[in-house]
Amino acid sequence: MLLLTLIFLAALVLLALFALTVTIGVTLTSLVTLVTAPGQLLRLLRDRRLRRNHALEHATINVIEERYGPSRLTGMARPDGFLIRGGAPAGLVLEAAQEALARLRAGERRLAIHPRCGTTLVASQLVLALTFLAVLLVTRQLTLWPFLAGILAAGLLGPRLSPWLQRWVTTDARVDSLAITGIELQPWSAQLGWAALVMPGSLFVRTAQAGAPGEESEDEFGYTVVIRNQEEIPGGRYRIR
Repeated sequence: MLLLTLIFLAALVLLALFALTVTIGVTLTSLVTLVTAPGQLLRLLRDRRLRRNHALEHATINVIEERYGPSRLTGMARPDGFLIRGGAPAGLVLEAAQEALARLRAGERRLAIHPRCGTTLVASQLVLALTFLAVLLVTRQLTLWPFLAGILAAGLLGPRLSPWLQRWVTTDARVDSLAITGIELQPWSAQLGWAALVMPGSLFVRTAQAGAPGEESEDEFGYTVVIRNQEEIPGGRYRIR
């Protein structure tokens, strides 16, 4: 009987320590989120090229999932294009990107919003942080209640806030001047070591703004001839009128 009592008390102590650790950790994380999240959103808001590529990245994945159902594809926008990870064939990604670009130009702005966007995570973290700190200030007690309230609010409000943030902050579906200029395989960094051998690389869809210095305009193109020994011979340029 004494042994069971000691085990029970030890379990209570461990549970209390765990709860305290989680609560303190969430407090620190919430403070960090309140500092970093607005900066992340502001950087996207100020970089129109990044927002347009973010919209095209979402639209490309949405087009693929319209055809083949839910997938594990993920993406990441860059100022000069976007990455698609998950093992999709290059031909499929390029075809989907071209269709996505055409449909965005035609006004299908819903394609620029995707539920698995990292914006959802940022929105959930921001809601959790604000709710956690608000409840903490009201109760003035470092307990599990602020943590539980934050988790509940993040689960309810985060996914609902994300589409709004994507629509108005993190994407720009006005892609009339955007052009797809190519696609290439980008293997995982050598820093991954042996793990890179079993992990598929990323497909990078390169884009350019029409009329940008050093870039081809939307209606001006170049072509390259690849002969048997893989040597590439530039074939000049042509314009569609």
